[in-house]
Amino acid sequence: MMRRLYQLLGQHKILIVVFTSIAMSGSLVMGLSESERQVNFISVNGELSSSEKSQVERLLASRQSLSNIDDIKKDIEAVGWIHTANVTLHWPDEIAVWVVPEVAIAYWNDDAFINNEGIVFESDYYVGGELPQLYGPAGKEKVVMGHYQKLSRALVKSGHFVDVLVLNERGSLEFGSKNGVRVALGNVDIEQRLQRFLRVSREIDSMVNVPQIKKFDARYMNGVAIDFVEEGEGFEVSKTNKLQGEVNL
Repeated sequence: MMRRLYQLLGQHKILIVVFTSIAMSGSLVMGLSESERQVNFISVNGELSSSEKSQVERLLASRQSLSNIDDIKKDIEAVGWIHTANVTLHWPDEIAVWVVPEVAIAYWNDDAFINNEGIVFESDYYVGGELPQLYGPAGKEKVVMGHYQKLSRALVKSGHFVDVLVLNERGSLEFGSKNGVRVALGNVDIEQRLQRFLRVSREIDSMVNVPQIKKFDARYMNGVAIDFVEEGEGFEVSKTNKLQGEVNL
C-alpha cells in the first residue's frame, strides 16, 4: 500500500526544464522554457521496517531542495543499510521513492554486516539472527566472501556448515563448523586441502568409538592432522594424530 507523506517543508519546488531543438541551416539551436511546480507529497516504499521508512522520510524532509532526482537518489543510497533506491517524479506534485535495503549474509568483524557481494554495511535496524561470522583484514572483504561462498557450496553435502571463517593478515584461512570443529586450510591449494579434509572427515564418520574431534589441520602435503579432545578431570587435554596412507589420500 502506497503511503503518501505530506511534505512539511512545503516550499520545495521542482524546476521542470523542457528542451526543444530546431535544426536550422546545418546548425542546432536549443530553445529553453521553464515552469515551476510545488511538491506536496513524498511516498517511501519497499520492504522496510517502520523505523527504516521513517529515517528515509526524515532525510528527504531535511533537504533544502527536492529539485534534482539524481541527487536525492545519491543521498538515499549513501545511507549504509540501503542497497539501492529508485526515485521517480509522479505528476503533478509527488516524489515516489522505492528503497531496497541491504541483505546480510554474515556478520563482519564483530561490528558490521556483509552482503553477498562482499560489501560491508552497518545498520541500527537489521537483526541478523543466526548468521555466520566472517573475519578478515580491511580491504579483503570480497576475498573473504568469495571463500565463504566456495566453502559453503563444497560443504553442503558433508554435514559441515561454516559458522566462523577467519582470514588472517598472512592470508591463511581457517573455518569453524557449526558442530564445533575447526579446520585449518592455510593460504595455498585451498580447494585441494578442503577436498582432503572432506575425504578424511568421511573416513572418520565411518569409524566407531572415535573421540571428539577439536581440529582438522589440512596444511600438510599428503595428510591431515587431527586434534582429538578427551575428557579429563575438569579440564580438556588433546592429542594429535596425522592420518596419511590409512585414509587413502
